[in-house]
Amino acid sequence: MRWKLANVVTRVARERHYAIVLEELGDEPAKDTINHINDDRLRHRVYQASFKGVQKAVEEKAKEHGVPVVYVDPRNITRTCPVHSAEIAYINGSRVGRCPRGGGSWHRDFVARYNLLLRARLGDGSLLQACGSTLDGDPVSLGSTAAHEPTGIPKSLWAR
Repeated sequence: MRWKLANVVTRVARERHYAIVLEELGDEPAKDTINHINDDRLRHRVYQASFKGVQKAVEEKAKEHGVPVVYVDPRNITRTCPVHSAEIAYINGSRVGRCPRGGGSWHRDFVARYNLLLRARLGDGSLLQACGSTLDGDPVSLGSTAAHEPTGIPKSLWAR
């Protein structure tokens, strides 16, 4: 499954002239993840997952096809407002927070993706050539739907 996933990700990135952005994982990413899981069966399944194995497969396929790979440090990726660089306040474990400077609402998953993109571009802009038409650069949080729409992957690429 990891090689099939690596093929799909690399093929889509190559066709659209994208770079692949991956998080820098620690020495034992599964141990960091299972600290917050109470269910024993789920903890065991997460611990069995091969996070670094999938990352290495994607990186190897990307090198094989000439697709650039950018590693980004994920620390505080969901805490910082991408526009104002202020700490977003998430109340009672909500997935939607508010920026204290701009006052805009930000969804935690969107903030993570947007900040990963910004860190990849600022870290080494030479590797990240073109982001395509799915990013409009609108500084208003959730103002445009261009960056929120998922990239469609045809079923023929991932299904047998």
